Amino acid sequence: MNSSAVPPGLVPWGVVLVGAAFAFASSIVPHFESAHRLLALPFGVSVALYGLYGVVAALVPQSLADRLGLRILGLHVVMGVLLRASVDPRLVEGWLALVPALLIAYMLADVYLRRGQEPTSAARGGGPS
Repeated sequence: MNSSAVPPGLVPWGVVLVGAAFAFASSIVPHFESAHRLLALPFGVSVALYGLYGVVAALVPQSLADRLGLRILGLHVVMGVLLRASVDPRLVEGWLALVPALLIAYMLADVYLRRGQEPTSAARGGGPS
């Protein structure tokens, strides 16, 4: 992906919006007494994942933020779909909360290990003057 062809901040905004929508969609389960029920724990942890990503994306270089966001969103969608399709519905709440929690740990570890590898926009001369 050529990061110079994409306006700055577009990919992180897209990741946060699509991630929040997926968090809501994956946290809705059918319920026998009412039509559907929102699982609060998976929804809250998933929204926290994308909220934290939004903060991290503002602090790291654009290329790192774009790659990290697309990786996190892809892993979250794949794992969410696989879990909803394969896990016993009584256990799905815990597993759906565990996936974003592990992705938060992955994101923070990835940013920590990659710190200092890419120059910031100000060091490249692209920052504010």
